[in-house]
Amino acid sequence: MNIKTCLSTILTVVWLACPVQMSARDNRFYVYNAANGLSDNSAQTIHCTKTGRLVITTMGQINFFDGQKFSFIDSSSENMYPLDNYSGNYHLYFDCYHHLWLKNTHSVTCVNLATERFVDSITDIFRDFGVSDKVTDIFVDQKNVPWLLTEEGLWNVATKQTYKVKSERNLQDLEVYRDKYLMLFYDNGELDVMELNTASKVFESKAYDAAAESHYNQTSLTYPVGNRIFQIRNGRNEGIAMYFDIGQWEWKTILKTPYYLSDLMVQDSTLYIPSAYGYWTYDLQTEQTEHVEKLELALGGELLTDINSMAFDKQGGLWVGTEKRGLLYSRPLASPFTVHDWTDPRATELAVLMDKLPEPITTYRERPANCMFRDSRGWVWVGTSSGLQVYKDKSDNLPQVITRHDGLLNNVVHTIIEDGSHNIWVGTSFGICCLLIENNKLRYINSYNEWDKIPSESFVNGRAIRLSDGTIAMQMLDHVIEFNPDKMVTITKGVAYDIYPKLIRLMVNGNNIRTGQEVDGNVILKKAITRTGEINLNYNQNSLSLTFSALNYFRPQQTYYRVRIVGLDDIWHVLTRYNSGGQVDSQGQLHLPLMSLLPGTYKIQVQTSMIPDQWTTEPYEWTININEPWWRTTGLLAIGVLVLGLLLAINVYYYVKNYGLLTTRRSEEQGVIKRLRGFAERCSQKSVGLLLEPVPEEYLCETSALQTTLSPEFMEMMARIMDAVLAKDTEKLTMHELSSVAGMDLQPFYQLVIDNIHKNPRPLAKKMMLEKAERLLTTTQKDIAEIATECSFVSPNYFIGIFYRTHQMLPQEYRRQHANH
Repeated sequence: MNIKTCLSTILTVVWLACPVQMSARDNRFYVYNAANGLSDNSAQTIHCTKTGRLVITTMGQINFFDGQKFSFIDSSSENMYPLDNYSGNYHLYFDCYHHLWLKNTHSVTCVNLATERFVDSITDIFRDFGVSDKVTDIFVDQKNVPWLLTEEGLWNVATKQTYKVKSERNLQDLEVYRDKYLMLFYDNGELDVMELNTASKVFESKAYDAAAESHYNQTSLTYPVGNRIFQIRNGRNEGIAMYFDIGQWEWKTILKTPYYLSDLMVQDSTLYIPSAYGYWTYDLQTEQTEHVEKLELALGGELLTDINSMAFDKQGGLWVGTEKRGLLYSRPLASPFTVHDWTDPRATELAVLMDKLPEPITTYRERPANCMFRDSRGWVWVGTSSGLQVYKDKSDNLPQVITRHDGLLNNVVHTIIEDGSHNIWVGTSFGICCLLIENNKLRYINSYNEWDKIPSESFVNGRAIRLSDGTIAMQMLDHVIEFNPDKMVTITKGVAYDIYPKLIRLMVNGNNIRTGQEVDGNVILKKAITRTGEINLNYNQNSLSLTFSALNYFRPQQTYYRVRIVGLDDIWHVLTRYNSGGQVDSQGQLHLPLMSLLPGTYKIQVQTSMIPDQWTTEPYEWTININEPWWRTTGLLAIGVLVLGLLLAINVYYYVKNYGLLTTRRSEEQGVIKRLRGFAERCSQKSVGLLLEPVPEEYLCETSALQTTLSPEFMEMMARIMDAVLAKDTEKLTMHELSSVAGMDLQPFYQLVIDNIHKNPRPLAKKMMLEKAERLLTTTQKDIAEIATECSFVSPNYFIGIFYRTHQMLPQEYRRQHANH
């Protein structure tokens, strides 16, 4: 059973902070278990932290969930302390001293949350709390203050005061009410209320008569809500839920069951009571109970299971811990999309209406198209196989093209429709996208896929219709989707769910850094990564990769980051999964590389949002300190100045002595320059045999060894220095001059040349010939065969194949698209 889980009040019911259906909670559950990284399929307790991170205890492990992956505390150092008076099951506490306590049948373990490691000695912790006697039980009140039970009584760690308890009874729970009363709950149902300041008893009561004592004397759990203290109690084969009304000073029973009750938690005026058979709900206002025995699974089917614990995350999502089925998750809102298959009469009815639509176009302005739609603004939207095109004026020759880089799920657009708010909805080969238009501009795009109950199949060209009540229907291959945007809420000023970034991983020089790990004499993480705000690194530990999570369980794919690195560029960058080149992944995590940082201090500021242009939360900040090398410290600099003259003199001596060696080096450098000149000439001349015919690797895969023979850095560098190499005689060229033209330091430039000059120049020559072909396509009217011959391709077909593989379009299409550029 878990202690108080996080309360999250969702005041505005919306669907993903964008156009969404005002609908009830999604009652379908997604399964997370050992296959997803959970340490065990028996989830005993769940707790949502203040930042939204989940803590899940399983059999013998404490797991953390950051939205994408589970991690758990190494149990090899676990230290258990015996609790003679506690005979219940798993019970999780967080205290105000950054400890996590986990009780389980006559024992307790303790985790230092600063390091996320088990403490070495619980006895030392108790001694620091002021108790040296044997502790027989531990409790934590709703203000996270620990209470220790000993033979002397009940010790308040905060006030250092001892309270007498009934020695003949087993104290099972306690609560503190409004800093005024201490409430003690015993195994026989008795309740003692004591004045907190004076420790004098002011009231005593009993939840039930003596005949019921033996039925509910095994375990207890309390949960305060307002002036009511809710409690569940269990015996061997039965349970009872009740509450004590402090205003009326009386008990009231909610329900009795012939099986155990596991946990208590409150969300939106509803009390949730997990049990051996599903869970119960109790309306705090109407006092009505309801039993949910079976859980509907998102992938189909129902689950009849016992439930150990329940918790709501910061977005209102429901998490359920089961005894053998792992962790279950239900989203805070149901999908606004209704899916009809062809056995549903509604699908046929909607299809008949769409049969009356005009046949979809196949071309628009002499270009291939899948569909076309003219909206209320007079804009023409054209769906193609390479994105969505929009012509805002009849005179537009070049449309605005919207693709996956802008937020579309898929570039193949099959159908387009406008809703009552003048937003554009498109059906693609994978999901539905909504384009929110404000002030005649595209504000942002929201995408919906199988996570939103939409089947993973393609839509049919031109099959979309808006009905008189605002409902939109779109036809897929095997289904018809129906939804009503007019009943959705558009959030334009504010975000439905605030999400906050969490640093969850640090890599330094390619190595994953763990708490307490020493790297080159430096302990980089003295605290757990999630609790670290400042990182100190040696000068040679200057290539980092930081991973952040927004803890966006509801819609991880709709996570946007705003990042600024003070001390590097000081500019805010908005990063999404569509424009970041993989820095933001499909699970909503940000992977931020910082390479070759110079010594200094850098402040990384990160914000997260579910809307890409609204940032309502304060930026979180992490400080990175790259220390100067030891030889740049003040004392050593003074010594360095003293010996500098001597070193200069020695250098002059050895320079003169080794002048012959310098001459030899110059000769070797000239040899390298001649080879570089020959390499450049081979790449620039026609018909040198480099492109006469395809090599076998090109038939195998595009990422073959052929294409990676020359490093990409070398090919880019050669493009910059090609003219300089060919313009002068080799005797007049120097490697220093060429490195300046390349924009590189001499040593890495020299090494790059040496590493590649002996390799086959074919990839570079092919690249240059393709660039020449591009120029000929856009600046001349030569036919494809002439261009292929002029660019040294063995045949027009081979030229066309290489060109298509590079540009994903035929040379003719390239010429049409770039003719006016």
